[in-house]
Amino acid sequence: MHGSRPWFALSALTIGYFLIMFDQGLMPVITPHLPGEVSGAVWLTSIYLLCTVVPMPVTGRLGDKYGQRTVYLAGLGTYAASLVLAAMSWSWPVIVIARALQGLGSAIFLPQAFGLINRIFPSDGRGKAFGFWGVVGSVGSLLGPIVGGVFVGSFGWRSTFILQAGIAGVGLVLAAFWLPRLAPTSALIPVGAAAMSFVGLGALVYGIHFGSWIPLVGGAIVVLFLARSSSFVPRELYRDRNFVLGTSAIVAMGFAVAAMFIPVMYWLQTVAGVSAQTAGLLTAPMSVVAMLLTPWAGALSDKISARLLCTAGFATMVAALIIAWSITVSAADYRWFALVTALLGLGSAFVWAPNATTTMRNVPDYAAGAASGVYNTLRQIGSVVGVALTGAVLASGQVASTAGPAILLSAIMLAIGAAASVFLRTDIPAQSR
Repeated sequence: MHGSRPWFALSALTIGYFLIMFDQGLMPVITPHLPGEVSGAVWLTSIYLLCTVVPMPVTGRLGDKYGQRTVYLAGLGTYAASLVLAAMSWSWPVIVIARALQGLGSAIFLPQAFGLINRIFPSDGRGKAFGFWGVVGSVGSLLGPIVGGVFVGSFGWRSTFILQAGIAGVGLVLAAFWLPRLAPTSALIPVGAAAMSFVGLGALVYGIHFGSWIPLVGGAIVVLFLARSSSFVPRELYRDRNFVLGTSAIVAMGFAVAAMFIPVMYWLQTVAGVSAQTAGLLTAPMSVVAMLLTPWAGALSDKISARLLCTAGFATMVAALIIAWSITVSAADYRWFALVTALLGLGSAFVWAPNATTTMRNVPDYAAGAASGVYNTLRQIGSVVGVALTGAVLASGQVASTAGPAILLSAIMLAIGAAASVFLRTDIPAQSR
C-alpha cells in the first residue's frame, strides 16, 4: 500500500483498540451499578480474561489462513454484538455471557490489527504507526473512567454499553471500506494443536488467576509443549533475537501495567484517606503524558536505536515506582503520586511503540498473524500473573505495610524488561516485502 491508504486502514484499526482500552477504564466505574452480588463481580474480569487470552494464539493464525481483513471484521462484529447483548441483558448470567463474547471478540480482532500493521506499513514507517496506535490507546484509557462516570450517573449502566456498541459499529463500517484485502499467507494450525492450546492456556490462566497449582502446572506443561511445535509457533520466530527479547520485555510490561496501580489505589484510599475520585485523578498524568509523547517516541524508533528508547523507558518506570514505594513507606504527601504517574507515562511512551516496532520488524509476512498472537498472548499472561501475585502480596497483611512490597514487585519486573531491552539488536535490516 502506498500514499495515505495505510493511514486510513490504521485509523479504522485503532477504533477497536480504543474500545479495548476504553472498556478497561470503564468497567471498574460501572461494575458497582450492575445487578448481581459483589462477590460475583470477579467473574466479569475472570471470564473476559479467559476468553481473551486462551484463543489468541489460534485466532492469530486464523488471519494467516483466511485473510486478516475478514477475520478482523468477524472479531469486531462479535465484540459489537456482545455490547448489544450486555445493554439488553436481563440478568447477571447474561452479562457474564456478554463479557465472555466480548473477550472472544477482542481475541479475534486484536492479533489481526498487529498483523495488518506489519504488512501494510514499510519497516521504516511502523514506528509512527505504532506510535499513533499508542496515542489512541492512551485516549481510551483516559476517557473510559471519565465518560463512564458521566454516563452511568446520568443515563444508567446500560447506556455505557450502547455507547460502545455505537463506536464499534462505526469501526466496522470504516474497516469494511478501508482495510485492504491481502492474500492469506499460510495454513491453519492442526486441530489437535489448537485444542491443546485451548486446554493448556485455559488451565494456565485459571491456575494463575484462582491460585490453583494443579491446572497451573498442567497448563504450563502443555503450553511449553506447544511452544516447541513448529505448527503452532513458526521456528523462525525463535531464531529472531528481537522477537524473543521483545516478547520477554512485553511480558514484564504487561505484568507491571496491570498490577502497579492496585497497591497504589488501595494505599491512597485506605491509608492516605483520599476519595476514589481523587485517587482516579492522580492517574490522569500518565495517560496525558503518554498521549503527548507516544507519537514522537514511535517516530524516533524508526530513526534511532529502539534498544536505547526501550531501556530508557523501562528505567524511567522503575524510578517512578521506587518513588511510589518511598511515598508509601514514609507516609509522604499523597500528591507526589501525580509526579509518579507522569513519570510512568513518560517511560511507557518510550516502551510501547519502540518495543512493538522492533519485535515485529523482521517477522516475515506469512508468520505475522502467529507472531502477533504470541506477542499479545504473552502480554496478557504477564498481566494475569501480575494481578495474581500483587494481590497475594497486598493481602498478606495490612495495606500500610504491604503496599510498598507490592509496588516493588512491579519495579523488579520492569527492571527485567530493561535488561531484556539492553540486548535488542536494531541494526538488522528488515526482510524485503
